[in-house]
Amino acid sequence: MRRLCFLSTFVLIVLCVSYGIFKGKNQDQIYKNRYEQYIYAQHLLQEQKANEALPILKKLYRQYPDRYNIMRDLGLAYALAGDFSKASFYYDKALEQRPFLRIDPIFMVQFGEISYFNGEYAKAKVLLEEARQLAGSEKYHQRIDELLTSIQSKSKVR
Repeated sequence: MRRLCFLSTFVLIVLCVSYGIFKGKNQDQIYKNRYEQYIYAQHLLQEQKANEALPILKKLYRQYPDRYNIMRDLGLAYALAGDFSKASFYYDKALEQRPFLRIDPIFMVQFGEISYFNGEYAKAKVLLEEARQLAGSEKYHQRIDELLTSIQSKSKVR
């Protein structure tokens, strides 16, 4: 009886370990595939192919709704596609998820531009003035000044 109990326990342990290894390898492959999809979507964004990147990023966002980098890239894709309302929504979500993005100069200028093109001039002004305080290239600061000047001229018209 003792041998049968030992043998049953041993077989059960071997089966559990084998199942764990199998599921682990499967999970690794799924993660690798999703990571490759994310890298491909970023490549598409760099190539200005937002309409191709959007379905990939939407799917990844459904799978990882708490990843700020996916939210940011999804917002950028919407901005490149001309949907500034959705772009602003995802940039807001990314900033809510990761407040440290406030010190990322590229993020802040992009968010300022998105808000500007979405007609949210007060929000754009705040974001761009914050961005002005961050380190960046001359081109970066010129873009901020252009947008702030435009916002100021729009507010004078109203």
